[in-house]
Amino acid sequence: MASTCTNAGPAWPVRAGLALLLGVSGAPALQAQTLYEWHERNGTVVYSQFPPAPKEGAAPRTIRLQDLAGPERATALRVAAQSVPAASPGRRPLALADARVGRAVSGLQRAEQALRGGQSPRPGERQHLVNGHSRLTKAYFDRIAGLEAQVARARAEVQAAYAQRDALVP
Repeated sequence: MASTCTNAGPAWPVRAGLALLLGVSGAPALQAQTLYEWHERNGTVVYSQFPPAPKEGAAPRTIRLQDLAGPERATALRVAAQSVPAASPGRRPLALADARVGRAVSGLQRAEQALRGGQSPRPGERQHLVNGHSRLTKAYFDRIAGLEAQVARARAEVQAAYAQRDALVP
């Protein structure tokens, strides 16, 4: 089921987990703001700062930001912040943090792909034995350990990027 979020303008997708949305940290006006959630006829879930038009026949659920906690609050605040002017000084830090999260997630995907692709031994990473068998050499295991270390560093960067971004949301 797709989810969209509407502002005064066109709808745009809201992605779980990696919600790279712009927002404002510490904006007091957002603390008491209300969002509306409803289901369109095609099954799309819509989040908006404005209730649906009566002709749409949707029954909205009112979401008060001050009643939310944890990740739901952080996400709702980023969605609500879409009404804040782009020139607002609080909008840039969260946009930069969101960009860091995106880069970190892409880096993790590349590191994991490199690890998966590097599982096959390369020339010179097998030692052939007298009985016709072979075994992997230390060079193979060192290379795999290096790829695993890259994945671990990329995971740590993803966690740090999310922590930085989450710290910006009140």
